Amino acid sequence: MSLSSATTGPATRSTVVASWWPLAASWLLMSAEQPAIAAVVARLGDPAVHLAAWGGVVFAFALVIEAPIIMLLAASTELVRDRASHLALGRFTHRAGATLTLVHLLVVATPIYPWLVGEVIGVPDPVLRAARLGLALVLPWPWAIAWRRFNQGILIRFGHARAVGLGTGLRLATNAGVLAIGW
Repeated sequence: MSLSSATTGPATRSTVVASWWPLAASWLLMSAEQPAIAAVVARLGDPAVHLAAWGGVVFAFALVIEAPIIMLLAASTELVRDRASHLALGRFTHRAGATLTLVHLLVVATPIYPWLVGEVIGVPDPVLRAARLGLALVLPWPWAIAWRRFNQGILIRFGHARAVGLGTGLRLATNAGVLAIGW
C-alpha cells in the first residue's frame, strides 16, 4: 500500500470511530498523567513548594518551549506521503527538536532563568530553586515529544491509530511504575 492511498476511501461511521477512539483514549490517558504526578509530589517533603514548582513553573515552561512542535502530529499525518517527504519532515523534526532543546537549556542553565522566573514572573525563591532542578530534568522533553508526535502522525496516516493509543497506555503504565517507586 502506498502512503498516498493509506487513508483514502469512504469515511463511514465505523472508519471514523475506528480512527477516533484510540486517539481520544490516548488524550484521556495523557490527561491522567498530571494528577498522578501531583498525587506523588503532594506526598513528598515540602509539598507546597514542589507542587508549585511542578505545576506553576516546570510543566508550564516545558509546554511553552515545546509549543512549536505540538503540531508535528498533524503535519506528519498530512505531509508524509513517500520516502522523500518522510526524510524531509524527519530532518525538520530533528532540527526543531534540537533547537527547542537548546532553548530549554538556555532558559534553565543561564541567568535567563532567575531573571525570567524569579524577577519577571515573581516566583518565590524556594519554588524558584526547586523548579530549576525540575526544568533541568525535563530537558530531553522537546526533542522526545517532537520525535513521538512525528511518528504518531505517520501511524495515523497509515491507519494505525490504535498503536498511538496503545503507546500512550504503555507510557502511562511506565510513568505509573516510576511514580509508585517514588511514592
